[in-house]
This record gives sequence, structure tokens and C-alpha cells, in this order.
Amino acid sequence: MNRQLLKRESKTLLHQHYSFFFILFIPIFLLTLFTGVMNLPWWNTPTDVWNSTDTGSLLLNLLLSLVSVGVNFVLIDLFRDQATATQPLKKSMTIFTNAHYVLGVIVIGIIQFIFIVLWMILLIIPGIVKSIAYSQAYYIYRDALDHGHGISYLDAITQSRYLMNGHKMDYFILSLSFIGWMLLVIITCGIALLYVQPYFSLTFANFYCTLRDQEAQPSHA
Repeated sequence: MNRQLLKRESKTLLHQHYSFFFILFIPIFLLTLFTGVMNLPWWNTPTDVWNSTDTGSLLLNLLLSLVSVGVNFVLIDLFRDQATATQPLKKSMTIFTNAHYVLGVIVIGIIQFIFIVLWMILLIIPGIVKSIAYSQAYYIYRDALDHGHGISYLDAITQSRYLMNGHKMDYFILSLSFIGWMLLVIITCGIALLYVQPYFSLTFANFYCTLRDQEAQPSHA
């Protein structure tokens, strides 16, 4: 896995269509902002008897997760030349174009959470390793649906584990390579996120596409 190539291709695509990606990510930026505001200490008051802010925060986090995965679907399609850099706001709601997408993301997310927590009970590191192993499950599930041969939620997680065999360290190092960018986000009080978030997401969409392409290539004895 060529990390530099993944990032270079992603950055090139981002620079070519930045206005598209900026608008595509607007719902994510706004939901991230709203979620952060609702988690501020002064937002929650002792008179909040029904814990409405907790419920609201939970719903916002769920919506943020759904929209984020849907946007990643769009990024994957762009790398595959199955989508064009047009109608960004419409494309940002891709997750809601298919009820199976929504249900799949929710159920797979719950199963992943349970598995990761169980691994974390043993040790922290195995939990991190498993979270990386399960990281491609949403995209595998969606690919199967789009090709007309849907798979179960557990199968998606299992196939993600197989796909990530030998590539978990690649994923981990690729994540670490963005530490400098994340520090820039902190230094700029989040402003740099307008560039870093699309760049980061594009790179990991490219990572998935590259893995699937490698998987499809016939092995030679």
C-alpha cells in the first residue's frame, strides 16, 4: 500500500473540485458544530429533568455518523468514476436514498461497538486492532447491496476483517500521518477542518478502493 500515492491522489482530486467538496461536507461541518455546542457544560442545566439535551446530542451524533458514512459512499464512487462532482448538497444526503443503507449503518455500528467493547475489556490494544479490522464493513455492505447480492451485517464485518488482513498497520500508519494536520485544526480553532476533513476522508475512501482493486486482481503462483 503506497501511502504517499493515496494521499497525493486524494489531494489532487480535492484541489480539482474543492468547491464541490466544501459544499458536500457542509452538513458534516454543521452537525459537528451543533454536537460540540450541545456537549458544552453550560448547555446542560440542573432543570433539564428529561435529559432532553442528552437525547438531542445522541440523535445529532447518530445523524452525523449516518451523513458521514453517506458522504464516504460518494467519495468512493468518485474514485471509481461512478459519480461526478456535481449536486454536492444532494449527494451529501446519499445515505437517505436507500433505507437499507441507514439500517445497515446503524446495525453494523451497534455490532461493531459491542465487539470492540468486549475486546477492550480484555486489553486496550486488541480493541484498537479490531476497530481497524472492522473499519471497512459499511462500504462492503453497501457494495453488496448495490450489486444486488446483499449480505448480512455480520458477514460485512467478517469480510472487513478478511479485507484488512495484512493491511491493519497500513491503516494505522495512514491515520498517524494526519497528526500534523489535526494539530493544525486545533491551532486554528477548527477552521483548518474545512480542508483537512475532506482530505482525510478522501484518502481513506481511496484506501478502500485500492484494497478492493487489489482483492479483485488474480493472484499468481
